Amino acid sequence: MQRKVNDVGGLPSTPIDHAEHDPTFFEKRIDAMLMLLTSPKVHAFSVDALRRAIEENTADDYTKRGYYEKWLKAIRQLLIEQGIVSEAEIIERIDAIKKRKS
Repeated sequence: MQRKVNDVGGLPSTPIDHAEHDPTFFEKRIDAMLMLLTSPKVHAFSVDALRRAIEENTADDYTKRGYYEKWLKAIRQLLIEQGIVSEAEIIERIDAIKKRKS
């Protein structure tokens, strides 16, 4: 059986930083999106689907992305899978935001 990217038990690693920190604005936003999208009223996808999407990361993505970056990538993937938005719509919106900021 092949190990998934998140199955790191028993592998050598760097120490885990257990220090508490105040959540950043980015982290709060991602958490809020997840709570909204998995709420019973919206139910765009389940937490189990989120976990599956996170586990589908490449090993490189899994190790280089932060905790909430993995959530964001998974949310994006699931919204596309569910047909809620398309990849083109996401790219169009990102481009519009970038233009507004410049």
